[in-house]
Amino acid sequence: IADVLCGWGVPAPINPSDMLGDMITGEQAFAILEAIHTLDMGALNDRYADYDLATLCNEYDIDLADGFELAMKEGWNLPFGVRTFLRVEQEEHLVETLAKL
Repeated sequence: IADVLCGWGVPAPINPSDMLGDMITGEQAFAILEAIHTLDMGALNDRYADYDLATLCNEYDIDLADGFELAMKEGWNLPFGVRTFLRVEQEEHLVETLAKL
């Protein structure tokens, strides 16, 4: 959900304790509720990496500052900073670009 919120212009970092109604319009809130009740959560979950950016950088011996810089350069949504779970294609790009394999 936070990835979608950033896509709608909600500035990062997103505080999970903030009220949704303070961040988006009623129409956007309705769209999120509709998605929650109609999308296949398993398929949606498969679109995201198993680990957050900080953990991925540690796993692949990537300097966290370099990983964060790449994410910013690529314009990736990081609603929770380095604790954001990247999309699978972003994880692949991160590893292909910066990993010391």
